Amino acid sequence: MGPKEELLGIERVRWVAFSELVGRVPADRSEEPTLNPDGWSVKDLLWHMASWDREAARALEQVRLGTYEDGDWGTEEKNERFLIEGRATDLATVRAEWLASRERILAEMAAAPEVTAPVDEWFSESAYKHIEDHAPELSRFVERLL
Repeated sequence: MGPKEELLGIERVRWVAFSELVGRVPADRSEEPTLNPDGWSVKDLLWHMASWDREAARALEQVRLGTYEDGDWGTEEKNERFLIEGRATDLATVRAEWLASRERILAEMAAAPEVTAPVDEWFSESAYKHIEDHAPELSRFVERLL
């Protein structure tokens, strides 16, 4: 198993556990602003994750095409913009974008000719490490539902 397959395997395991948690959140509770101390909802979280997956997929595509230029990700500014965008988007669209953006990042990762430093960083940070970052708060939210 090569480095790409290892990274995709790690992501797959984390995704299954995370998506199972998401599946336990009833639609009528998805917009409660009680996911974390910042007042996010599960819907906010899904849009946040979808948005970063889209960013990562674009970066992976640029690496593949030879047009990637490393720079400041603008994380805080993007997070603020993503939160505003997600709150203006209906739940069905958020869920669809969350699933579609994952498929896009997986496709770009699969198309990467090799796992270079930017490929590893973008995929890891936006895929499985990002899931690890947010899974505890989602798990606590789901536990409170019981």
